[in-house]
Amino acid sequence: MKRRDFLKALSASVVMMPPRPGSTQTSETAKAIYERSFAIDVMCFGAAPPRNYVTYLTKDKVEALRGSGITALSMNMVSGEARLRGVESMFLEAQKMIGEWDSFVAEHSDVFTKVTDMRGLEAVKRSGKVGFIYNFQISAPFGWDLDKLDVFYSMGVRQIQLTGGRRNFLADSCWEPTNAGLSQFGYEVVQAFADKGILVDLSHVGEQSALDAIQASSKPTIFSHSGCLALCPHPRNVSDRNIKAMAERGGVFCVYNQSGWLTKDPVISMDHFLAHIDHVIRIAGEDHVAFGSDQDPVDMTAMRPDEVERHQASFDRRRKDYPELDWDVKHMRVPELSHPMRLLHLAEALQRKGHKAATIEKILGGNYVRVFEEVVG
Repeated sequence: MKRRDFLKALSASVVMMPPRPGSTQTSETAKAIYERSFAIDVMCFGAAPPRNYVTYLTKDKVEALRGSGITALSMNMVSGEARLRGVESMFLEAQKMIGEWDSFVAEHSDVFTKVTDMRGLEAVKRSGKVGFIYNFQISAPFGWDLDKLDVFYSMGVRQIQLTGGRRNFLADSCWEPTNAGLSQFGYEVVQAFADKGILVDLSHVGEQSALDAIQASSKPTIFSHSGCLALCPHPRNVSDRNIKAMAERGGVFCVYNQSGWLTKDPVISMDHFLAHIDHVIRIAGEDHVAFGSDQDPVDMTAMRPDEVERHQASFDRRRKDYPELDWDVKHMRVPELSHPMRLLHLAEALQRKGHKAATIEKILGGNYVRVFEEVVG
């Protein structure tokens, strides 16, 4: 069933949800739009027990997600990179981490469902549960071996970032001064992703490597969590050229809630985040923008105690090679987006800004769902 047919059936059959209004309706509340929409956070991370970096989904967080109205979270299965680096075989350890998340989902099946295709995403929307779309934020667990990629696909991984903070076998990172393009193996991997039905995630990927992947992929690509370089000169942010190239081939750019990388301003507000959303719309169109928080799936605090200091230390360390990092980090997240109801808060902010209901629906998750259906099936 295509998404448009699903939405028609959904509005007719699900009592808890209001009928789908016409796109010209303006009196609809942000809450009504949110409840009708696919509400998807395209990048979250959480470490399975033992806890590592981010807090595991404890009982209170499970309950917060139960009533959040979020349709699905794309969850990074390999967020505990220190744990991965400390083992002899990342391949085996990544399988173990996925197994831990599978067990967690099974133990909380009244709240969560693992999503591996469009049918599953539609089912989770109908049920009111929260779906987990499994992703990798690094490609290291399969290394040079595409047979290992087959294993991870069979375990449900549907979204993979080509590289993280350092170059690898596939591509340069955004932090590499060489700005080299995609490797020969990188081209093979991009094609393998398209053949299998895995989303190519270009967050953290260097400028030329990302452009190569966009142009080489036979399917749309995504940036699951990034910002606009034109608005803030952080190396993690993406040039207008690459945003446009991605959009021209049908992809989606997801703005992150990493506020220290969205603006140089010392005080953060929702307006800074919306400026990046509006910039993508202006240069690429409303069909190509979404939200990927790049944070704990429930995080109800705008900052952890040591977060500013750690990121300021990173700026100071890198400033010799990246003199554009010339501001002091004073914040790391937009408070309204550091909450289980973050996508409702985003819908409210977009409506206050004057965006139409149809546009808000696309940003909350509709655009990602379109690409997910086309790539994953």
